Amino acid sequence: MDLATFDIALRGCITGLLAVLTVLILMSRITREAQISYMVLAIAAVCRLWGNLSPGYEFADGLTAVLRAFGALSGLALTWFIVAIFLDDRRRAWIFLTSGLLITFAMFVARDFPPLVPYLRGYVVFHMFALMVLVIYSGRDDLQDARRRLRPAMAAFLLLYGVGNALTSTPMQGAATVGSAFTQSLAFAVIQIIFAIWALKANLDHWPGKIDPAPASEPTRAERNSAQDALIARINAAMGEGVWRVEGLTVGQLARHVGVPEHQVRKAINQGLGYRNFASFINRARVDAAKSRLTDPDALGQTVLEIAFDVGFSSLGPFNRAFREETGQSPTDFRRTSAG
Repeated sequence: MDLATFDIALRGCITGLLAVLTVLILMSRITREAQISYMVLAIAAVCRLWGNLSPGYEFADGLTAVLRAFGALSGLALTWFIVAIFLDDRRRAWIFLTSGLLITFAMFVARDFPPLVPYLRGYVVFHMFALMVLVIYSGRDDLQDARRRLRPAMAAFLLLYGVGNALTSTPMQGAATVGSAFTQSLAFAVIQIIFAIWALKANLDHWPGKIDPAPASEPTRAERNSAQDALIARINAAMGEGVWRVEGLTVGQLARHVGVPEHQVRKAINQGLGYRNFASFINRARVDAAKSRLTDPDALGQTVLEIAFDVGFSSLGPFNRAFREETGQSPTDFRRTSAG
C-alpha cells in the first residue's frame, strides 16, 4: 500500500470515528445546543478532511470547493461547542463566537490571498489559547464535578488542536504533496483519538453541560443521604447568618466557614440544591435580600447602588444583571412597580 492509499484509508477511519462519536453524543444527556454544535463540528471536520486530498486523488473541482467551504466552519463550530459545554455565563460568549466567525471568513479568502495564511495560523493559535483560558478561568465557580475534572484535559486538547492546525493545515487549499497530505491526516487522527478518549472517559451520561434541574427545584429527601442533609443544613444556616454578604465570597471561603472540604460543599450545592455554579447560588440570596430592601418603606431613602453594596455586590453592573436574571426586571423598575 502506497502512502497516498494509506492516507485515504486513515481519513476513512477518522470519518468513521467522528460518526460514532456524533451518534453517541446525540444519544447522551448533554444539552441540545451542545449536541447540535458537536454535530456541526463533526460535519465541518469531515468536509475539511476530504477537501484536501493528496494530488491526483482529489474529487471534482466543484465538490472539492463545497467540501472546503463547509470545512472552513470548523473554527466557528469548535468555538460554539466549547461555549455550549463550559460557559454558563453567556454575556461574553459573543466575543469568542465572533472570533470563530472571523477565522471562518479568513479561511474562505485565504485561497485567493496566500500571504494571509501565516497570519491566519498565528491567529488560530491565539484563538485556541483564549478558549483554553476560558475553559480554565470559567471553572472557578463551577459546581459540576464531571465538568471541573475535565477542564484541564479540554484545555490541553485545545492547545494541541491549535498548534497542530497551525503547523500542518493549508486553509482552503489543497495539499502540495502526498507527504504533506498524509502529515495533515495523521495530525488530525491523533487529535481526534485524544478527543475520543477524553469524551468516552467522561461517561456520556454524565457529560459536562448535561441538563440539570432548575435552581428552584430541589430533590426529594430520598435522593439525598443523611450526611449531605446535614451539610445542606449547615450551608443554609450559614446563609441565614448572612455569609452571602461577604464581597467576593468563594466556595473555598464558604467551605471553611462550615468546616468541611470544598468538594463536599460543591457537591451539596450542585446535587443537593440544584445549582450549576456558585455565583447563581449566592446571587439568589443577595437578590432576595435586595428585593426586601427595595420594597421596605424605611429604605426608600437608599439608592439602588447603596443597596447593591449592602447585599454584597462590588458594583452596580453585576447587581443589575443578577437582579434581572432572577426577577426579569431592573432593580429600579422593581422598586417602582412594587411602590405602585
